[in-house]
Amino acid sequence: MPPAIYLDCNASAPLHPHARAAMLEVLDLPANPHSVHRAGQRGFEAVERARGQLAEALGVRPERIVYTSGATEANALAMALHSHAFGGKGWAVSAVEHPSVRAWGSRTLPVDGAGVVCDFPEGAEGLSVMLANNETGIIQPVGEVVRVARRLGVRVHIDATQGPARMPLPAALWEADTVALTAHKFGGPQGVGALVVGPGVEVGTLLRGGPQERGRRAGTLNVAGIVGMGAAASRWSDWSGCAALTARLERGVRALGGSIVGESTPRLSNTVCVRFGEHDAGDLVIALDMQGVQVSAGSACASGSPQRSHVLAAMGIEGSALRISVGWATTGSEVDRALVALATVLGQPSR
Repeated sequence: MPPAIYLDCNASAPLHPHARAAMLEVLDLPANPHSVHRAGQRGFEAVERARGQLAEALGVRPERIVYTSGATEANALAMALHSHAFGGKGWAVSAVEHPSVRAWGSRTLPVDGAGVVCDFPEGAEGLSVMLANNETGIIQPVGEVVRVARRLGVRVHIDATQGPARMPLPAALWEADTVALTAHKFGGPQGVGALVVGPGVEVGTLLRGGPQERGRRAGTLNVAGIVGMGAAASRWSDWSGCAALTARLERGVRALGGSIVGESTPRLSNTVCVRFGEHDAGDLVIALDMQGVQVSAGSACASGSPQRSHVLAAMGIEGSALRISVGWATTGSEVDRALVALATVLGQPSR
């Protein structure tokens, strides 16, 4: 039986070999990177090299980067300070945000039928809008969001989890007060992420203890994970073929009668969100898995939920949709085989 075709990179991309090799070099370091002896210094130097790699890839200064356990923690670190639960007026968050952001919102920013934020009501202490949607790949106008936040005099947070390696990161992104990232979406390991903090911006301290990360996030650093994140960031160019693969996928799903969500809206280079009439996306996911093709029906964080996608609902779209997301390791032959498998489960002749 041929190996499975993995097309769910928005849930988690495969670990890049460059990241794996870099991690193996430091896994045997025995010391805490904040110990003062030589072994500790070696760990600290590895962390700071990786911080430099990530900073260079992002185009920011290294001291702006705060390491976390992933984007969920990075979002919480950014948003807790002004959350309604802690006595603030709370955050206005877009209707299509990831659950780790929606959990901190006290009001919702609606989106139009194209999935783009279309209204900015006043009265909150911050605006939070994702750079690109994890289900549809639709890109938000972060420059406009930043301008509105500055006009209102409120903080702005951007969850940029899905952006790196899949789109040119806009300069306006780094004008936001905080930006959340995670490594495993772009070829780094799971369990490590970062919050990019603007100059002079305060964030709430969720984890208290030691003075790590300039006092903004306590806890012993995940040296191997951080090193893997930096190494993966240095290889973002390996994702350059995603747009051609996505175009190939889109031609194929259209030929099979699929309707692409957000087709006329700017989207990530690696993501196809497609509906097939009355076919239930959850059933298609299972059927495709039996054919050796791994895709999803939305966010992995909502897997198993009986509720319909809040993203599609916010866009006014009925039914469900498949999310097919390619990555650095995806090949053209895998795309073609996946389309044959999709035709099979749809009961159509392959084309």
